[in-house]
Amino acid sequence: MKKLLGLALISGLFFSVNAEAALYRVDFSGTVDDGTYNGYFTYDNAGLDLNGINMSPGGLGSAALPEDGLETSLVMNISSTAASGSFDETTAGSAWLIFAAGELTSWLIGGNTLGFNTVSSGTVLDFDLANGHFITNKGLGQNFLVFGSAPDWQVTELSAVPLPGAVWAFGAGLLGLLGLKRRRKMKMLRTATA
Repeated sequence: MKKLLGLALISGLFFSVNAEAALYRVDFSGTVDDGTYNGYFTYDNAGLDLNGINMSPGGLGSAALPEDGLETSLVMNISSTAASGSFDETTAGSAWLIFAAGELTSWLIGGNTLGFNTVSSGTVLDFDLANGHFITNKGLGQNFLVFGSAPDWQVTELSAVPLPGAVWAFGAGLLGLLGLKRRRKMKMLRTATA
């Protein structure tokens, strides 16, 4: 009985800590040349250092950035005479997310229309966007840089990650077993005293 109660307590503590994970969306927009750029990316804060720097394994030049980036989804649109293009999580990714006391304070995303396997130290990304700057290529891929305004951005919590139904079912089943064991013990005590 004590072992079951201990297991229930440890399980409850473990899952209550994990229940704090949440999905967030960062919306951004700004100007470039005679046009604009805008988009968003989302991230799940589970497993991230919420009081430090989180970097993707290879950094901004990594060929695996879309797969190993810190975002769960990403959309980026650039529309101007100098440069136009659209990106998603298959052609762009987040290289870092920096937090202070649980709040996102700095971030960097980048994209390449040809895919990240073409990005190297000698190849300029089609766009490089951080909370403090925006750089894109004229014609996307022509290696002529166009600078835009730093983005206006805001973070919105989309939803707290709910506890899985199996956890609630396990907890209810455990309580039921404890109740049955107590009832059985009480019945045995009554028959012993009678």
